[in-house]
Amino acid sequence: MDNKRYQEEFSNYLGIMSEALKKNNIKVYEYAKELLDESVDEYKTEKSLMDELNTSNFGRLNHIFEEALPTLLKKNKKAVRDVIKTIKEDKNLIGQFNFYNLIREYSADNVMSADDMLDRIEKVVFENIDRKTIEKSNRKLRMVMLENNIVPLSHINEEYSKLYENGNNILVNKPTMGNVYTIEESRKCVSDFMEKHSEDKPKESVSPEKLIEEFENNLKENLTESEISFVQQITDFKAPIAEKRKEKLFSSLKNDCIKKINEMLENDKDNLEIKGLKSQLESMAYSKDTIVGDVAKLLEIRDILMDD
Repeated sequence: MDNKRYQEEFSNYLGIMSEALKKNNIKVYEYAKELLDESVDEYKTEKSLMDELNTSNFGRLNHIFEEALPTLLKKNKKAVRDVIKTIKEDKNLIGQFNFYNLIREYSADNVMSADDMLDRIEKVVFENIDRKTIEKSNRKLRMVMLENNIVPLSHINEEYSKLYENGNNILVNKPTMGNVYTIEESRKCVSDFMEKHSEDKPKESVSPEKLIEEFENNLKENLTESEISFVQQITDFKAPIAEKRKEKLFSSLKNDCIKKINEMLENDKDNLEIKGLKSQLESMAYSKDTIVGDVAKLLEIRDILMDD
């Protein structure tokens, strides 16, 4: 968050307002005040998003990273490498990562109930984490994210906020006589989440690798095979923000193509073929039912345009 920029904006608008009052120019005063109010609202919104990072809750931090991942893969591979390396090399972080992934992978086809499966998941995870140092590990992950300017793109919704708060209670706090009831309440909340989302499956039986194939080709020069595998796991269709991620990928590719076409039309305004392609692209709307085919088509169009 660029506090300096906002301070300069506020100071400039206040200066204009002051001068306008001295000259009794109410119209300029009101215009500057309107700009100041917009800048203040923007500052408040950005600050409230940054507050999402003021946490040592792994679930929340990982959610922020997952949401930022499509952009990072295109613009800041170093950030992806740093976060993945931090998680993979810390037993507490990788343990928590696996905890949430196993929860999200629970399927209605499973022979176990959600409660029994959660019990199995906990036993496996607790064998590999150290509750005494888990919050220190989470703070380390937060610092890496801040150093790489990985910031929230939106507020975490209530359902997932509850999942991460209750998951954190289970992971961080060792059961005692004093907290046994709150931990059981947290377990029930997580179990209910698993049950509710047990039938969340993509309609298309297509490997998620297809959607990130373009990203992978670029990553291979910068990430190890193990790290690439980790990225694939994060970008799986069953991730909590999968729908958002697919829509963002679609919009990004569509906008890239239209931007390139606009550049081409500047030099060839009467090219009917290019104009027709632009109209076709502009009419394309995101659809979760056809996303794989649409992305493949956009990637092909973009590659052709970039080659020209």
